[in-house]
Amino acid sequence: MESVDLYEIKEQELDLFEKGSPADLQLNFAIFLLSLAFSAIVALSTADFTKRPTVQTGYIVVSVVGILGGLYLLIAWYRNRTSSKAVCHTIRLRMQETIETVKEPLQPTSIVSVAPDPTKPSAEPKEPQG
Repeated sequence: MESVDLYEIKEQELDLFEKGSPADLQLNFAIFLLSLAFSAIVALSTADFTKRPTVQTGYIVVSVVGILGGLYLLIAWYRNRTSSKAVCHTIRLRMQETIETVKEPLQPTSIVSVAPDPTKPSAEPKEPQG
């Protein structure tokens, strides 16, 4: 193994990968409501409701509520969507920033050598004389 790449992932990003974006649920309901509304519109345009006007009213209500609710959820999804590709891109950018800070050349430091002070006792033990 030549190298190992470690990526810093925040808790929010991990939740997004695990559960999916909350906006995905909005898109699912928007598609459901819009398809239900268009089905009701097709039924209204092809069926004869002369004997049962209450059924016609029900289809009209389903059509209007489906279109309004579906469009609302579709707009909410569009404003709140975050793709997993964008999250991966953010994580990779964070990794590149980390690598760039590590690869920055170190600033040269000046090393000053200090001669031992003859008036101060040395920390090394001296051998006894004599």
